[in-house]
Amino acid sequence: MTDTIKQVENRLREINRLKRKITFGNIPAFYHSVATSLGMAEGMLKYGFENSLDILTDQRNWNARYLGAVEDGMGQLVWPNKPRVSVYKVFTPHGFEIHCVPWKGSREFDFDLANHPEMDFKFWKPGIMKVVFRIAQLHTFIKLYFEHGDEADLQLIRCAHNIAEEFVETLVSQFNTQKVYGVTIKNFFDFAEKKHQAGEEIYLPTVYSFQDN
Repeated sequence: MTDTIKQVENRLREINRLKRKITFGNIPAFYHSVATSLGMAEGMLKYGFENSLDILTDQRNWNARYLGAVEDGMGQLVWPNKPRVSVYKVFTPHGFEIHCVPWKGSREFDFDLANHPEMDFKFWKPGIMKVVFRIAQLHTFIKLYFEHGDEADLQLIRCAHNIAEEFVETLVSQFNTQKVYGVTIKNFFDFAEKKHQAGEEIYLPTVYSFQDN
């Protein structure tokens, strides 16, 4: 993990240097905005989940009875099971996002709920718990790349894909992950390229039924 993070940091610096060279130092504001959002996402890998998954990984919000937690000799809870979640990779009007969706009984759900006996968490609030990762306006950046992008833009998109996939890999290990599903950044890039070449509208694909709740 550490080597991968260092490689990402170095790659971002290289891409930004390339962009400065191509634009003679006049880096467009939109490129800077996306690169900054990507740097923040990369920081989640480097420094941990404090900004995105704090509530989800806080065991005080895990349903101890449902997950079968027991106290050890020191009075600390031992968790034989982790909370179940589904992980979705989606493009929304806000950008590329990774969503965590919890389970209740044998089904996923995505609405405010608290103290349900068959729920893995004590409470679930989608507004502050569902979106755990975002690269703002990446879909717009990809669309603009096909109109007047350069090599640095392409490299930034590829770097975004690698960071997102590394984040998912780390995220999956934190929970009892039931599924990983959705549209990767590379998937959307290839889709957008075909649409652009055909002169067709590039739209945001729906990954799951309640992703916009």
